[in-house]
Amino acid sequence: MTAQAGDLLVEQIAPRLRTLVPKSVKPVGAEDTEELVQDAIVIAAQMLHRVEQSGKKFTPGNIAYYALLHMRSGRRSQGSSRIDTMAQGTQLDAKSTVLSFEEEVGYDPELDAPITLGDLLASEHEDPAMEAARNIDWELFLSTHDYRYGVIIKGMAEGRSLKATAEASEHLYMSLYGLKEQMAADVREYLGDEAVADSVQVPRWKASINRDREKTACRADRRRAQQPTEVNGSRA
Repeated sequence: MTAQAGDLLVEQIAPRLRTLVPKSVKPVGAEDTEELVQDAIVIAAQMLHRVEQSGKKFTPGNIAYYALLHMRSGRRSQGSSRIDTMAQGTQLDAKSTVLSFEEEVGYDPELDAPITLGDLLASEHEDPAMEAARNIDWELFLSTHDYRYGVIIKGMAEGRSLKATAEASEHLYMSLYGLKEQMAADVREYLGDEAVADSVQVPRWKASINRDREKTACRADRRRAQQPTEVNGSRA
């Protein structure tokens, strides 16, 4: 783009777009007006560059008009896909919808609070990433130590006593008992002193969800405590 075209963009086209875009272009998803204005200016700059290269004549009004049409149809400076689920064009065609996790989808009378989309999608199960990392740690530990460690750990995971584990695996109880103490020391040395604390730590993504739920439950408790109680048909 030449310096003359750049001045034209800044002094005549951009002011037009700043006035027209807020009135004519509907935000899609998480877009805001300022973002749309900047996007329209970028599209106008791209148009100016192409028109200059082709040698065609144009006016500032033409460039602003067609940039506005592009924005209204769902095109953006970074692309004009109508296949991508998150694309503006796809959403304008009513083929997909982007909702906030804070979108209210129901109401919980027990908590006296709305149910959000994030509450429905949040898994109550263990974080798969933490589970996979823990399995890898245990596999490496067991592969480099006495094979009987695996027998003891399997019994603990199945809820067996050490005596029952010894009988099921045909090992001497006293040998496994002494080995259990050694295994505990080896685990601390291999995984570190903070291994137990790390294993019960709540993932960061889940901690924020739990915090919000606890706040909602506390507010509901306070509201219930402030409500008048009925005694023999009359309110106390």
